[in-house]
Order: sequence, then C-alpha cells, then structure tokens
Amino acid sequence: MKIKGVVLGVAGAFAVTGAQAADLPVAAAPEPVDYVRVCDAFGTGFFYIPGTETCLKISGYLRAEYDVGITQSDTASFGNLQYNDKDVNGYRFRARGNVRFDTRTNTEFGLLRTYIETNFQMDNANSSSVWLDKGYIQFGGLTAGQAQSMFDFFTGVGYNSIYEPAHSDTSTNLLAYTYAFGNGFSATLSLEDAGNRETALVDPTAPGTNYYGGQKYPDVVANVRVDQGWGSAQIMAAGHSVNVDTALASVGTGSKYGYAVGAGVTVNLPFLGAGDTFNLQGVFTQGAVKYASPQSYAVFNTGGGSTYTTQIPDAFVNPFSGEVELTTAWSVAAGIQHYFTPQIYAAIDASYLGSNVDLPTASKVDLNNYNVTGTIGYQPVAGLEFGAALEYVNISPSNNDLSGILKSENSLIGLLRIQRNF
Repeated sequence: MKIKGVVLGVAGAFAVTGAQAADLPVAAAPEPVDYVRVCDAFGTGFFYIPGTETCLKISGYLRAEYDVGITQSDTASFGNLQYNDKDVNGYRFRARGNVRFDTRTNTEFGLLRTYIETNFQMDNANSSSVWLDKGYIQFGGLTAGQAQSMFDFFTGVGYNSIYEPAHSDTSTNLLAYTYAFGNGFSATLSLEDAGNRETALVDPTAPGTNYYGGQKYPDVVANVRVDQGWGSAQIMAAGHSVNVDTALASVGTGSKYGYAVGAGVTVNLPFLGAGDTFNLQGVFTQGAVKYASPQSYAVFNTGGGSTYTTQIPDAFVNPFSGEVELTTAWSVAAGIQHYFTPQIYAAIDASYLGSNVDLPTASKVDLNNYNVTGTIGYQPVAGLEFGAALEYVNISPSNNDLSGILKSENSLIGLLRIQRNF
C-alpha cells in the first residue's frame, strides 16, 4: 500500500507541474539567420550579399613608401627630389590607402558588374589627396565610367617613383564596347575623355600661354587583343582632337586632329619560374603625346639665351607660318619579371621617349627621356610585401640648339615600400 501511495503521489505531482507549465507563456521561435555564403563563381574572396544573388569582393592595400633622390643637372632641374638644391625636397614620405569594391551578378543577358577603386594619400607636410581611380559599370560587353584607357596595355612590372616611365597608363572617363570573338580574341571601341590626354598647345616665343581650346570631341580609341596561355598581345589606335582657342582662331589658325598607334606583347616564361613574364611595347604619336608617355619635358628658347620648360606640347604655333603644327613623339618600353621563389621576385623596367617639335630654326630643343628601374620584392607571408627599387633617369637634348644653355640631367632615386594587401 505504501509503494502504491508513493507512486500515485508522484504521478499527481507531475500532473500538477505539467498543468502549471502549460499555463506559462511559450517563447517565440528565433528568426532564421542569413549567414554569409561564399560565392565561388568569380574566384576567391567573393561572398553573396545577404538576400541577393549578387557577389561582392572587398579588397585593397595599405602602403608606406619612402623615397630619396639625387640629381645632377647642368641647368635648372626637371626633377622633384634634389639634394643639391636647397629649395627642393630631397626625400618624400608617403602613405596610401586603397579600397576596392567589386560586385558581380550573372543575368540572362550576361555578367553585370560594378567596380569602385578609391585612393587616400598623404605625403610630406600633411599634403593629402583623395581620388576615384576607377568607378565603372560593365554589362555584357559594355563598359561605362572611370576605367583604364582601352589604349593601355603594358604599364610596368616593378615600382616607379617620381618619374613616370614612357608608357601609357591612364584612368579616364569612357564609354566602351568589347566584342569577344572566342579563343581569347577580342576587339574594343571606346569614346574617352580628351582632356586627360592633353599636354599643351604653345607658341614657342610666348612662354606660359596654353592655346588649347575646350574639348569638342572625345578621343576615339580602338584595340584588338588576344589573351591565351602563352601570354597576351594588343594593337591599339587613338584619335585626338587638338582644338585651338578663340585667340588663335581669330587669326586664322585651324584645329588639327592628332593620333596615336601602338602595339605590345606579354610572353609568359614558366620555364624560368611561375609568374615570370617578358613585356615589350612601342607607341608612335602625332599631336597626342600622352599616349606615348604621361610625363615629358621640352625646352624652348625665346631668344637671347632665355629658355623655359614645359611638357612636350601636342602642337605648337609655327612663329614663321603662323600655322598650328602637330608634335611627333614616340616611345618604347620593356619589362621582365622573375620569381626566384614564390616569395622573392625581381623586375627590371626600361623605357625611352623621343620627340620632334619641327621648327625651322634653332629656337627649341627636343629632349630624350630615358628611364631604367630595378625592383626587388619579398613576401614573407601572404598579403605582406617588403620591396625596394632604384630608378635612373636621364633627360638630354637630341640636338645642340641650346649648347651651353642646356646639356643634360641625371637623376637617381631610391625607394623603399612596405605594403599590406587584403
């Protein structure tokens, strides 16, 4: 009887407890969580934006850079870093942050992509700058926005410091369409901002005046290229309008149309090392100097030994005929990169820029611009690089029109870089 009573008592207790528990409020079920999903359709680093079928990759780098320059010049220097001039800095410290956002979505009409790349930079004496390096939309073969010029091909394999090597490397506003033929072959037609490719339109006898008018036509750029396992190659061309301003138009000088043509090739060298390449490119321009080099120098003599320096002009007013004449410029650039190990590499870049401002008298000097840079980089862990470069620049006249006034300049610039990629 006692055991029966205990069992009945326990059962009654459970019944009462169950009844009381049933009377308690029941907590709501937790909401489902949208976990970030890896998107492997476009390579590493992409993930799905929650609630969408759009893949996003966030990347960039933080760079600390230290430059020092020594310049030997027979005349006023063209350089930016000089120890032999008390009025010019001999070193430069620089910090740069780079952030990139890359979104991609597969649609029934093809790939829809947006790409944004922004730089934040601080130089000596808290001299800061922020700029949108790239910001474009791609849909199928269409590219619209701020992007790398469709003329550009080889832009260097190592570091560059104060001077720009003689190759086209320009981010510009454009509207382009690329058609892929298959097997790595493609062709592109692009309308690009002409203002990014202007140097100057000058009167050699009147320093300081730029007679370029407003832009009336965008540059028309086209390329045909191939990308395959052995490497890549491209031929390219551009048309550039040299529009004179009102002052020149009023005296009867007309606008001209310049052009640039070029070709380049990159060859992979896996038999030397994984990632090794050899690159070669040549460009010829008339009235469109920046397609040959983004940085250039020319010297004009205004008479009596007085000279002034400017960029190589796209065009000039012939002081004898009064007509606008286009400048001829050409460049050759090459580079080779070799990985001794997956963590250690070396690169050599070399380039040459020549020009011809065709005046019938000794009132100008055309300058040869030579640039050679050696780079070595070390990546102790993934995403971190320590590197150093030594850059040699020679700027010298191609004739003796100003003998005794201008001879040549030699610059040697050392660079140390520490960069964290993410």
